[in-house]
Amino acid sequence: MSDDNANLLRLASEYAEQEIDLYDLLGIDALTTKQDIHRAWRTASLKYHPDKAGDRFDASKWELLERARDVLSDPSARAAYDNASKAKLLRRQERQAMDQQRRRFADDLEAREQASMQQRRDREQARREAVQRERERLAEAERVRVEDQRRRNEAVQDAEDLAEAKRRLQAKKDEKARLKQVRETLKPHLTVDGGNKSGPAGGAVDVPGEYCAGPDDKCFWELVCDKLRAIQHVRDVKKRGTAEGELVEAERKLLEVRNRIHEVEIKYQREQTSAA
Repeated sequence: MSDDNANLLRLASEYAEQEIDLYDLLGIDALTTKQDIHRAWRTASLKYHPDKAGDRFDASKWELLERARDVLSDPSARAAYDNASKAKLLRRQERQAMDQQRRRFADDLEAREQASMQQRRDREQARREAVQRERERLAEAERVRVEDQRRRNEAVQDAEDLAEAKRRLQAKKDEKARLKQVRETLKPHLTVDGGNKSGPAGGAVDVPGEYCAGPDDKCFWELVCDKLRAIQHVRDVKKRGTAEGELVEAERKLLEVRNRIHEVEIKYQREQTSAA
């Protein structure tokens, strides 16, 4: 193998590895003959010839066109280029297929992960809903318990209020009966509109107004005034129609005054009898 042929084989391998399409560069296809390759090279090189390109001349492009012509014109170099290009294309297709498989695998894995995450979200949502339902159930149970307790308390309070009302009513009845009994006891001793107290003096003793007796040393005329005031107070209480207890108290005070007068009359009568 000559050096030129070895160099062409090296270039063919490099161009194939770099994926430089020599056929496309010359505007031909893989079935083009050697003669057509040279004609295509001449046509393509006219665009990049130094005389025509002028300042826009690209030496690397010009050199690549010449090497494309040389590689494709040499059967062994062309075969090496074609084989290397096919191998490169096959590897690229394999990589693409592998990439597709990887993408499908990745997509499938992602889909599984998404499905798993969705399942976890669904389970978490179901758990939260169950917790919420349980909270609502407990809250409702607590509300029912509180309402039941409130009703029980109200029933107890109503019973206590009823018992208290009955007790007060009974106490009022008892007080009324007691006052009635007191009045019945005082009635024989009271004569609001006049009359004399029965007893030893019988109202027949003419006690001087300035006669004083008793622990408070009141004069007889003062006791008579107290009696008149007590009688008037009893009349006023009856006229107002106030509580029965007030009337009983007024009558009791009147009785006390009359008893005092009666005691003074008896004392004065005894003193007069002793003096005689």
